[in-house]
Amino acid sequence: MRQILVPTSMKQGIFKEAFLLFLFAVFVTTLFSTCSFLYPLNPWDDANVFMTIGNAMLRGKELYVDIFDHKGPVLFFLHEAAAVLSRHSFVGIYLMEIVCCFFYLFYSLRTMRLFTSSSFTLPLTCLLGMITYSSDFFCYGDSVEEFALPILAHCLYYMLCFVKDRQVPRWWRAFDMGIGLGLIFWMKYNLLFFYIGAIFALLFIAWKHQQMKELRRIIRWVVAGLSVVTVLVLSYFAIHGTLDALWESYFVVNIFHYHGVATNGEPDVWWFPLAKLGIWAVLMLPLVFLPARWEVKLLVFGTYGILLLSFATLTVQFYYFLTIFTFFPILVNYIRDCVPTVRTYLVMVLVAIAGTATNWNVVTMLNGTFPLSVLEMAEIINANKSEDSEVLTFSSYDTGIYQYTRHLPPNKNYFLSNIIDPEIRKEQADLIASGRIKYLVRVLGSVNTCHDYYDVPVPDNYYCIYDNEELFRFRFIWGPHKFLWNLTWPRFFLKYFMKPITHNQRMQIYERRP
Repeated sequence: MRQILVPTSMKQGIFKEAFLLFLFAVFVTTLFSTCSFLYPLNPWDDANVFMTIGNAMLRGKELYVDIFDHKGPVLFFLHEAAAVLSRHSFVGIYLMEIVCCFFYLFYSLRTMRLFTSSSFTLPLTCLLGMITYSSDFFCYGDSVEEFALPILAHCLYYMLCFVKDRQVPRWWRAFDMGIGLGLIFWMKYNLLFFYIGAIFALLFIAWKHQQMKELRRIIRWVVAGLSVVTVLVLSYFAIHGTLDALWESYFVVNIFHYHGVATNGEPDVWWFPLAKLGIWAVLMLPLVFLPARWEVKLLVFGTYGILLLSFATLTVQFYYFLTIFTFFPILVNYIRDCVPTVRTYLVMVLVAIAGTATNWNVVTMLNGTFPLSVLEMAEIINANKSEDSEVLTFSSYDTGIYQYTRHLPPNKNYFLSNIIDPEIRKEQADLIASGRIKYLVRVLGSVNTCHDYYDVPVPDNYYCIYDNEELFRFRFIWGPHKFLWNLTWPRFFLKYFMKPITHNQRMQIYERRP
C-alpha cells in the first residue's frame, strides 16, 4: 500500500513556509555569493572557466573540441543557459543559485520534520542556511558542489522517509531522484559515492524488512530517470559528432591525467587530508548515542561515511566539503532537542553574526579590499582594441578577462589546468609564435599546483604594460586568529599585535610590440 509522502505537520502553511524560505534564499545568496549584484565580479578561477566556456558554447564553439575543461557537460550546459541572460556577468548563475538554495532549505526543513513536529524547525533551517552559505566551503559561489547540494538533500529526504516510516516513494518521486542522479553523474561523478553508500544501506534495510520488491520498483524508476539524462547528454554529443571528445575529456582525463592541486595552503603531508576527514567524522558521532532507529543510523553512516572515504582518495579541496551539509538537518535537529529554546535562539544569533562577520566575501567588500585587478586589466585592453587584439591567459588561470573584454578564448587549452601535458604547452607556444595574440594575461602566485611545468618565459617581443599585486584569499587559516582578524570592527586594534597570514597574487598584462 502506498504511503502519504508529506507528513501532516508539513501540510499546514506549506506555501507560506516555502515563500519565507525563498525570501531567505534570496537574502543568503545575495549576501554570500560573489555572483550576486553586491559584488563586481566572481574572483574564483573555476567559476570564470565555467562561464567562459558557457559563453564560448553559446557563440558556436564545440565543448571538449574547440574549448576544454575536465568537468562534466551538464555544468557547462547550465553556464551556457546563464550566458543567454548575460554574457558578461554571473547574473544567470546568481538566479540559479537562489533556486538551488531554496530547494536545499526546503528539503532540509522536511528532513527535520521527519524527526520533530516543533515549529522551531523553520528558524533552525534558516540557521542552517546561514552556516552553510557563510562557511569557507561555499567559497565564492558557483561550484559543482553547490548545484549538487539540493539534489542530495532531496534524495536523502525520500530515502529517510523509506527507512524511517516505511513510506514508499511514488514512481515520479523515484524518477525525480534518478534525474538528480543523472545530473550529478554528468557534472562530477565523484559525488556518486553518496549513492553507492545509499544503495548498500537500502539493500540491507529492505532485505531485513522484506521490502525488496518495493526497493526494486524504486530502483527501476531511479534508473529510468538516470537514463533520460544520459540519453539527452549522449544525443547532444552524437548530433555534434563529438562522443569521442566527451569520453576522452570527461572520463580518461579525470581518471588518468588529472593531478589536482598540490597544496593550496595545506601542509603537503599525507596525513593532513585524513586529519580533516577525522574531524568531519567526529561530527556525526552524536548520532550513535542519540535516539534514532538503527535504519536511520545505517543510512546516514553509509552515505556520509563513503562520501568521506572518497575524499580521502583525492587531493581534498575545501569546497568539496560543502556536500557534507546535506546531513546537517539531522544533526542540528538532535542538537536542538538537547538545548533549551532560549539558549538555542542565542546560539542561532551568535552563529549568524560570527558567520557573517568572518565571511571572506563580506569582509573584503566592507573593507574595500575585494580583488578588482581584472577589471582594471579589462579596461586597458578594451581601450586599445584593434583587429588583432586577441587575448590569451598565458600559463595562467582564467581570471574572467574574457568576459570583461568580450573576447573568446583563441584556443582549446586556453588556461592552465591541473593536467601536465606537453601538447598544452606546445599549443600555447605555437599560438604566440603565429602572431595572432596581442595581449598575454598572467596570474602569478595565487596557488601552488603544476604551475611550474607551464611557467615558461614570456617572449621577448612582449612588454609588460600592467603589473599589480593584490590579496588572494588564503583559505586554510584555522584557529581563533582567523576569526579575530576577519572581524571588521576590531582590526584597528588587532593590527598592532597580530599580522594576518595572506597569500598575494600578481596580475600582469604583456602587449606584443614590433
